Amino acid sequence: MKKLFIPFVAMALISFSSCKSSQNTGATTNINGEWNIVEVNGSALNNIDPHPYIGFDTANGRVYGNSGCNRIMSSLTLNEKAGEIELGQMASTMMAGPNMDVERNVLNALALVKNYKKMGKDKIALCNESKRPVIVLEKRFYTISAAELNGEWEIVKVYNENIPTTIETIPYLSFDVEKQTFSGNASCNTINGKMQFADTPEGQTITFENVISTRMMCPSMDIENNIINALKAVKTCGKLENGNLALYANGNQIMELKKK
Repeated sequence: MKKLFIPFVAMALISFSSCKSSQNTGATTNINGEWNIVEVNGSALNNIDPHPYIGFDTANGRVYGNSGCNRIMSSLTLNEKAGEIELGQMASTMMAGPNMDVERNVLNALALVKNYKKMGKDKIALCNESKRPVIVLEKRFYTISAAELNGEWEIVKVYNENIPTTIETIPYLSFDVEKQTFSGNASCNTINGKMQFADTPEGQTITFENVISTRMMCPSMDIENNIINALKAVKTCGKLENGNLALYANGNQIMELKKK
C-alpha cells in the first residue's frame, strides 16, 4: 500500500493525576532516546504489537516513533530546565492496522503535550497544559558499548518466539566489533558475515551483511530460516534492563540475545 503523510488534529482529552514541573523539583530530566508508551490517559497499554513508542532526537530537534500502526514524526522544541516540551504537528504514514483505537488515543494525547517530568526509575510523564499526565513513557533500552557487544551471545528469541531449550544446537552469534564481523550458528548451519555497528542521533545502529551459511539440511529449518531472515532485517540495537541485547527492525524488536 502506498504510504502518505497526513497531519493529525488535536482533540480534547480528560487528564489525570497532577504533574509538577521539573523546575519545582530543581532537577532536569534527560528525555533523549527511545521510550515505550506504556500508559495513555490512565489506561495501560498491554500486549500491543507493534508496541507504540516515541523517540526524542534532542540534538536535531525531532521526534519519531510508532503510534500503534503507523510511523510518526514531528519537530521538537525542548526546555529541559523548565520541563517544557513542544511537539510540532504530527505526521504519519497512513496504513490500516489492528490497533487503530490505540493509535488515535496516542496521537490525540501527544497533541496535548506541553510539559514533562521524571516518574520514578526510567519513566517519564508527558503532561498537558494543566500539568496533568496524558502519556507515561518507559525507557525502551539502553546503549551498549563495543566492549559489551563483543563476544558470544545465545539467541533466546526470534520474532517474539522463544528458542526451545530442547533443540540439539542452541543458536548463537559472536561479534567482533573491531573487525566488524560476526559468526555463529543458526541452529543447524554455521553462519558468518559482515556487521556494521555505530552510534547515531537516533540510537545505536547495527546491520548484518553478506550473511553466509553452510548448507546442511536438518529435520526442521524453521528456526534457522527465521534467524537468518531477522538478521537481514535488523537496523538498530539496545541493551534491555535484564542485560540482554535486543535487535530491532522498523522499530519492532525481532531478536533477543543473552551473553554467554
